[in-house]
Amino acid sequence: MPCVSQNFTGQEFYLEKLHEHFKNKISNGKSERRMFLLYGMGGIGKTQICLKFTDEKNDQWVFI
Repeated sequence: MPCVSQNFTGQEFYLEKLHEHFKNKISNGKSERRMFLLYGMGGIGKTQICLKFTDEKNDQWVFI
């Protein structure tokens, strides 16, 4: 997996939204599959936000 840029800063708002959205939600004893669409103009940091999020959650999930 590609690494997060060393110059990545800010974007806490979007990272917090991702963390909140992907908290474990259990219904009927099973975790729900969750999806999130991150979109916008090219070059505004969508990929870096996703890389940072997966880097932070890497130890908590088996598949990302």
